[in-house]
Amino acid sequence: MRPLPLNLRDTYGHVRMAIYSAGLDVEIRSADHLPNGMMGCYSERTRTILIDRRLPYVAKRCTLVHELVHWSHGDDRCGLHEMRTRAETARLLISPTEYALAERMYDGNVWRIADELEVTSGIINDYRTLLHDRVAA
Repeated sequence: MRPLPLNLRDTYGHVRMAIYSAGLDVEIRSADHLPNGMMGCYSERTRTILIDRRLPYVAKRCTLVHELVHWSHGDDRCGLHEMRTRAETARLLISPTEYALAERMYDGNVWRIADELEVTSGIINDYRTLLHDRVAA
């Protein structure tokens, strides 16, 4: 597994620049349109991450971190290992303490929690799945 020596909770622009500053062997590119409603994709063959340029910056950052998790594992195609990648992305982007506070502040409202934590609602739902799986185990 390749290390991710970055502050992944930083802004999209800062994370992207940190990737190049750290000399990580991955290229980040913008795409005008990705197929099937995809927000991003990683190719191990070319070590390239594509991010849909139409996304808002919060979604771009969440997508970039998601694709960096694919890169860190050397995943060879988009779409594989999604459950693992989604769980790891949620863990990387959400502080348990900050989540617990936001959950209480906003009475469980996923959209307001996501806005408070500067992530997408999908990341919040993935984090909730992690919490549920931990309790069930």
